[in-house]
Amino acid sequence: MRALSPALQAALLMTSAAAITAFQNALIRLLSDSGIHPFEIAFFRSSFGFVAMAVVMLVRERAWPRTAAMRSLGASSLFHLAAMLSFFYGLSLVPLADSAALTFTAPLFGTLAAAFFLGEKVHARRWVAITIGFVGVLIVVRPGVVPFSLGPGLVLFSTVAFAGVTVLVKRMAATERTTTVVFYQSLFMSFLTVPPAAMFWSTPSPFHFLLLVGLGALSTVGWLCFTRAFALADASAILPLEFTRLPFVAVLGYVIFAEVPDIWVWVGAVVIFGSSLSIAHRENAAARKG
Repeated sequence: MRALSPALQAALLMTSAAAITAFQNALIRLLSDSGIHPFEIAFFRSSFGFVAMAVVMLVRERAWPRTAAMRSLGASSLFHLAAMLSFFYGLSLVPLADSAALTFTAPLFGTLAAAFFLGEKVHARRWVAITIGFVGVLIVVRPGVVPFSLGPGLVLFSTVAFAGVTVLVKRMAATERTTTVVFYQSLFMSFLTVPPAAMFWSTPSPFHFLLLVGLGALSTVGWLCFTRAFALADASAILPLEFTRLPFVAVLGYVIFAEVPDIWVWVGAVVIFGSSLSIAHRENAAARKG
């Protein structure tokens, strides 16, 4: 792969990350449909994800990472907990393609959070993009036409909670490495997910246990692909490839769960993602000027 240009490497890594995320979501839904509670899935995902991350860190760094941002890491982990539990539970209630389309709102909520809590300036074009993005949400959920249910609400809440994670990670970026932040978040999440998982615990079968191990490993591999892609190319160049997650999810939803996405899911997803991409492009242009 090193023989390929950085831009092509980034494109392949971003597409791989999108496919891995789609497989993760399908695994979560499959495990949930098999009788394992989403909160228990979140525990195993966090625990096995931390083990995989710890192995990567020890192989690369050969030392326990140091940090001076424990309070911020703890706060971001609480937001991450809210995001993960709500998303996993919501994913068990809605079609895969619908959940994927709604998660494209993450940059919109992230921009709002940065404006209100970090004091970042949001110019008129970004407000227009945010407004268009929320129109896309209305196209997907179609309130008044389709009854608004708990599932879409939880998925949207998870993106709001993840915006809190984004704000805190941005604050820590000045002093902490990304690998350190992810390492400690994975560690804290392993403990934080214990109480909710214990409330709905059922011992998984050997087959389901293997699926849970695979879920944790996939999450680490997907994160590594995602971060490496951003290290090799500009965000505005590779972010459009994140939209490939929706076709991957649609195929898996059809093959595994016999789900056929509504045409309005695709229309809404295009609108949401287009507005999110516009925000990313503007941020990238502003960063270059700065």
